[in-house]
Amino acid sequence: MSKRWITAVVATVIVGGTLGFVLSEALQPEGDTAQQQPAGSPASPAAPALANAAAPATPPAAEGRTQAQPSASTPAAAQVTLWQAASLQEEETDGIVRHLTQLDPQQLTTLHTGQVVALALPGRQHPVRARLGETRNTAGSAVWHGALLDGDAMESMTLVRGTLETHITLATLDGSLSIIVDNATGKTVITDENQLVLRADPNDHLHYQHKELPPLPPPAQG
Repeated sequence: MSKRWITAVVATVIVGGTLGFVLSEALQPEGDTAQQQPAGSPASPAAPALANAAAPATPPAAEGRTQAQPSASTPAAAQVTLWQAASLQEEETDGIVRHLTQLDPQQLTTLHTGQVVALALPGRQHPVRARLGETRNTAGSAVWHGALLDGDAMESMTLVRGTLETHITLATLDGSLSIIVDNATGKTVITDENQLVLRADPNDHLHYQHKELPPLPPPAQG
């Protein structure tokens, strides 16, 4: 073989090897190239993005549920005063003297057994207090009954809260008082039932001294 052919074969081998190395570098994946970067080179921008994606994120809905949790409910008051004595206004209708006042209707919705209810009444220096000791439901109305505090054992209060009105009856040694409350507005009317009795029978308040009469004589013989 001549020297010319040997030179051509060697040149072909060198060119083929060079082309193969260039093609292999061009076809190498980018990930491998990143792995071959020297230690001192800056990190790839894709690395922080991958780290943030891997970190667990708190869902917005979970945060909303945490903030929406209700706080502990406030306990109901042990005593409630429905109105003050200074709010009583006197008026006369058809010869009957009544007293008007106003209360907060929301107070009627928080009544419960064991609670003390204080009422300012006309002609009394201190409010009348009653403890709600018994409760029941009658025809859809809540009924409370309790004894008056600081009074006689026979004195009591009955409170009936219906859909439209609340009726309170006070039975005292001096008589009975009827109280009607509008549940929507809180307007309250206090009526002394003794006045109703006197209007029905004006002589009812008169007291007679009852004496035993002597026996009647026997009937005449005819």
